[in-house]
Amino acid sequence: MTLFRMTVFRCFFIMFSGFIAGVNSLPAMAQNCNGKIPTTSPAQRFHDNQDGTITDQQTGLQWSRCSLGQHWKDNTCQGEARALPYAIAALVAEDGWRLPDLRELNSLVELRCSGPAINNKVFPATAAAVYWTATRFVNRDGHFWQVHFLHGEAVSEKADSVAYVRWVRGK
Repeated sequence: MTLFRMTVFRCFFIMFSGFIAGVNSLPAMAQNCNGKIPTTSPAQRFHDNQDGTITDQQTGLQWSRCSLGQHWKDNTCQGEARALPYAIAALVAEDGWRLPDLRELNSLVELRCSGPAINNKVFPATAAAVYWTATRFVNRDGHFWQVHFLHGEAVSEKADSVAYVRWVRGK
């Protein structure tokens, strides 16, 4: 069995066995923002497309307001976000959506907030956890950059670890 097949098999086994249920359902955290620090991702920077997506008027990128596994309903993200290994996350994108690169995903970080470090009016119900980017970590084979939305820092992790996904399209 090839390494790719083994990884896909293991991913599906883990997802469907419920083994990573704790990863997929993080306890809700109250966002904490410091009003003395200027906002880095103000709501007026984003145009609401009224379809569960927003357009960042600064970068021209269109973002899914919800994490993979959630859906947009009643002006919020509902359902449970799903954490996946990189190989699976990279395979399930459709309709022009893709994983963002590190620079793109980092542009969403709200530096004055933590737990999660994102504008939660624009991106409600975002997990204060790691999200995949498409950017390889060049110093270690099989590692990719992630943005950890607990505090907004960039970290690298092995591709077979699990992380959440926020889709982007454009450029």
